[in-house]
Amino acid sequence: MLKIDAHSHAGEGAAKWSGQQVVDRMDTIGVDKTVIFPFTEGFFHNEDIPKYVAENPDRLIPFCSVNPWNFHTAADELEKCYKEGFKGLKLHPTLCGFRLSDHKLVDPLFEITQTYGGVIIVHGSADLYNCPLEFDRMARRFPKVPLLMAHCGFFWEWELAIELAMENDNLYLETSRVPGFETSKIIEKLGAEKVIWGTDGPFCDYEWEYKKIERYAKTEHDFDMIMGGNIANLLKL
Repeated sequence: MLKIDAHSHAGEGAAKWSGQQVVDRMDTIGVDKTVIFPFTEGFFHNEDIPKYVAENPDRLIPFCSVNPWNFHTAADELEKCYKEGFKGLKLHPTLCGFRLSDHKLVDPLFEITQTYGGVIIVHGSADLYNCPLEFDRMARRFPKVPLLMAHCGFFWEWELAIELAMENDNLYLETSRVPGFETSKIIEKLGAEKVIWGTDGPFCDYEWEYKKIERYAKTEHDFDMIMGGNIANLLKL
């Protein structure tokens, strides 16, 4: 089974992190593929992502990022990216300052993603812009769009995140930055088929993010599904 990191930045922003650096770190623990997208603070663009993928086409999976407040260009940029081979979209409501369930700003991006069969991953910490209830609204509004909640509603809403992921077939929890105890409970209560491994590269301890799934997955099958099988199915790899 492929090992796939579903959450890594690349380019320049809060850090400077090239596609080759992503691949070099993957090789330290035997990861096969990684989803990459731009850093999403301040001004950002998607121009570097295809370049990185072209350098390592068998290792890197391109996702784009847009700021929905650029409503004159965000939808066009997203559609352009899908036509050029991007596989999904990363949104960061906290950094860009919008509610995930904002009809005017966000619905068009979900509609385009549904048309192209993409996957959406969203920063999912417990604040008003992207708390688990915001994910619940979007998952119900667009049940055909796979939606990944990065960080599982951490710190204080991870239990609600589990509950809502159980109620929405298209809502998945992504494990980067989540401590061990909460990770173990998420896997135990939600089941391996709804949990997806990510590392929030380059920020987190890469080996620990790997080891915590190895430690808390109940079976080899569960480990394989969390570490790559689930995201591979969503991306039709």
